[in-house]
Amino acid sequence: MESIGAKAKALNETIVELRRELHAHPELGHDLPFTESVIVRELTKLGLDEIKSGQGQGHGVFATLKGKKPGKVLALRADMDALPIQEETGLPFASTNGNMHACGHDAHVAILLGTAKLLADAREELAGTVRFIFQPSEETVNGALSMIESGALENPQVDAIIGLHTGNIWDGLEPGQIGWRVGPMMASTSTFSIVFEGKGGHGATPHLTVDPIVIAAETIVQLQTLVSREINPFEPAVVTIGKILGGSAFNIIAGKCEVHGTIRTFAPEIDGFLKKRIRETAEGVAASMRGRAAVAFTVNLAAVINDKTCALKMRDIVASSLGEEWVREIPLPSSGAEDFSFYLAKVPGAFFYHCSTFHCSGSSSEGAVCNYPHHNSKFDVNESVLWTGSGAMAAYALRWQD
Repeated sequence: MESIGAKAKALNETIVELRRELHAHPELGHDLPFTESVIVRELTKLGLDEIKSGQGQGHGVFATLKGKKPGKVLALRADMDALPIQEETGLPFASTNGNMHACGHDAHVAILLGTAKLLADAREELAGTVRFIFQPSEETVNGALSMIESGALENPQVDAIIGLHTGNIWDGLEPGQIGWRVGPMMASTSTFSIVFEGKGGHGATPHLTVDPIVIAAETIVQLQTLVSREINPFEPAVVTIGKILGGSAFNIIAGKCEVHGTIRTFAPEIDGFLKKRIRETAEGVAASMRGRAAVAFTVNLAAVINDKTCALKMRDIVASSLGEEWVREIPLPSSGAEDFSFYLAKVPGAFFYHCSTFHCSGSSSEGAVCNYPHHNSKFDVNESVLWTGSGAMAAYALRWQD
């Protein structure tokens, strides 16, 4: 076990090659035939007990490795899909198909393939069974459910699950470090739309109209007070309006205006309270201004809440297997969301952060540009530390039952 870090580090070149191959051919949602083919190709080399492709809604993969010792079943998950972004990194292996791995999922797949290699080589030491889950459509938030419905957590029944996200989501970590946290890790998310209806007319005679754009504007201002004045300041919550649609010309008062937004929280009761107050605020403001409001909520993801035992085990296992310098506690959760929460609703587990930022030379402003955020057309990961992701997951699988 003392050598798992060294074995992972020696595998980094292979992990990087796989990441680059996937990066050059990004695919969206559930339509991932190339990504699926690479995963099946690599898993086939390892002599696993089972490989099931064509899962989810077409191209998900899960595979099974049985250890030589008796034990429980652990699932390891990586998401596979990319984003509809035109890449502008200038990398020699950059995508040219109009899509981009701008969230690190290419690295996630490569890291899990590296983990599978490490564990297949350590089958004699492995207690129990490992289920590798390569999941499509995380970005459209229905990939995890599709894999669960395909049986990814069954036959054998999974006892626990872990996953990770690479990149620069959390500040304060060094490249290659594994960030762990007990409890809330990522937020729940609900999206909402509000359709305001009024009475359209000429911009020169506003007294003859009911302006839904003005109603929307007043509602948006009032919605900003829900978090600042109605939520306990020690309870994290976000309400964001990200899209407004209304009007067709400068001198026409529209008959309808739409706004779209998102709610981020870590507690179901806060999510429910905000939904109630958004509806009441929109309908109340519209009625007071002689209009109407129709509010709808869609696409709900629960918060990612790490199991205490699983999170603390990762802390201890990484520290003892890779070295204490490779693990650090994350002080605050992220308001980003992850459909990994669907797995956690079925079995205990934990989600971890793998820091893959760059050490940037020059001024602080240059450093800030060096590490572009997720979903940016210039996003990239520090490939030199991908091995710590594989090493951490493999070490966890080998030691989580100790």
